[in-house]
Amino acid sequence: MKKHLYYLFLGLCFLPVIPLHAQLSPGPLAKVHSHLSGFTNCLNCHTWGSKDFNPKCLDCHTTIQARVEQELGYHGQLEEKDCAVCHSDHIGVDFQMIHWEPSQSKFDHNKTGYKLDGKHIDLKCRQCHSKDFVVQEDVLAYSKAIDNSEMLNSTFLGLDFECSSCHLDIHKKEFADLGCEQCHVTASWAEARASFDHDYKTTYPLRGAHKKVECEKCHTEKQSKVGNFQVAVYGGLKFDRCTACHADKHKDAFGHNCLQCHSEKTFKIDGSADVMNHNKTRYPLIGMHKEIACNKCHTKDNQYKDLNSFNECLDCHKDYHQGAFTGSNRDPACDKCHSVKGFFPTLFGVKEHDNTRFALDGAHLAQPCVFCHLDQQAPIYSWSTTTCVTCHESVHGKQFLKYQSEASWCKNCHKTSDWAQLSFEHGNTTFPLTGKHNDMACVFCHKADAGIIQYEILETSCRSCHNDVHGDQFQSQKCDQCHGTGAWNIPRFDHLNLTQFPLDGHHVELNCGACHKYVQAIGTIRFKPIKHRCQDCHKFEDSEN
Repeated sequence: MKKHLYYLFLGLCFLPVIPLHAQLSPGPLAKVHSHLSGFTNCLNCHTWGSKDFNPKCLDCHTTIQARVEQELGYHGQLEEKDCAVCHSDHIGVDFQMIHWEPSQSKFDHNKTGYKLDGKHIDLKCRQCHSKDFVVQEDVLAYSKAIDNSEMLNSTFLGLDFECSSCHLDIHKKEFADLGCEQCHVTASWAEARASFDHDYKTTYPLRGAHKKVECEKCHTEKQSKVGNFQVAVYGGLKFDRCTACHADKHKDAFGHNCLQCHSEKTFKIDGSADVMNHNKTRYPLIGMHKEIACNKCHTKDNQYKDLNSFNECLDCHKDYHQGAFTGSNRDPACDKCHSVKGFFPTLFGVKEHDNTRFALDGAHLAQPCVFCHLDQQAPIYSWSTTTCVTCHESVHGKQFLKYQSEASWCKNCHKTSDWAQLSFEHGNTTFPLTGKHNDMACVFCHKADAGIIQYEILETSCRSCHNDVHGDQFQSQKCDQCHGTGAWNIPRFDHLNLTQFPLDGHHVELNCGACHKYVQAIGTIRFKPIKHRCQDCHKFEDSEN
């Protein structure tokens, strides 16, 4: 056999000068197999004298061979055993050895025996398939045998199905005997808080108000940090009695059986329990008293049997009214206005207020009590007078002082239903409103002086409000001799009685402007004096012409 190989070698040496690898090899090996290049290395992968040219891949790739034999992983499920179907070689140094169908990003991971779901679906392949997460011993041993640790970043083998092989165990092996999926899901790691079944997965079923308590309220002890994460210690809590978690507010006055008075539904006293049915005490709880925390009344340690007097409301409650109803002719009984159902709303309503010196009507009915019965944060319930200015500041300044001695002087103009809705009768003044004056808003005549609108002692002549468009022609005459308040236009001026020139004949048909012209010197139409001789307006021709 050695002799035959020797002659073969000599024959090859005397062949025409053609590259030897081009005659014997179908092409260059891929980079990962480049160390096997050369004629003398062919038999490392191929069998001499065999018609089967398939390489002996599994002789080297023992990790794949083990999974094929055990029918594990992707290679263990394949019916096709020809490696070259997916892994081609002799095609070029930079040729990728793995043929993905249809592509690496669309590879069906279910074929590996590990289905991707939840947050795993969006991960890139190398986020999991890297040397940081390779834990299977045969893959680690293979990497060491070929002295190539970087191989662990290119292989897709060696991962474990256990969550802890990729994820930090932030529970510090507290749940080492349980699978992570007992509490967590791949869709959301924090979902455990909402979906964890405390009733069946622990020895302490949650009942009543405990169901609403946040985990950290009970699990207060913390594990040491793992990276950036820190969680609570969940095991080892004592729960043999309520006081293991809850402070004994009663200072051991009632023993340790809290369920005699309380239930897990609420820490408030359970009225069905005979031992603390408050209705059997000297003070049955009704109304808002049912909602009061025990320590609001039981203020001293161990004081649950003997209390000070509770015959009067003031035995427990401060007198918010500061003695206003304890004087003479006052009924100090709180239940005249309040009930145990609540301090508000009071029982003292409109009907009761009508029996006081100040019956409520109009907008006063809509005002909260404190608008009147509160003075600089101090309650007030009595006044020396009940006139409007007792509560309302007069916006009229010193006007109308002569009327303010009357208790109801404001009502001469205002109504309690709406302060801006006036009921003033202008006809009772020295200036009754007629014509267009009826349509004018008050502010057109009643102007503000130093921020106060003036109503008293106003000038009532026409000139006090209206400009004299006649240029002082009629200073000695009153406007109403020509004009009326209905309209400024003069429909029928009495030319006969009010002038020295009675209109007759054709003069009656003339427009005023025919005689009364605009005069630039006075800047208006001249009404007087007017020349009224015939020749002043008419021209007469010579009769001879």
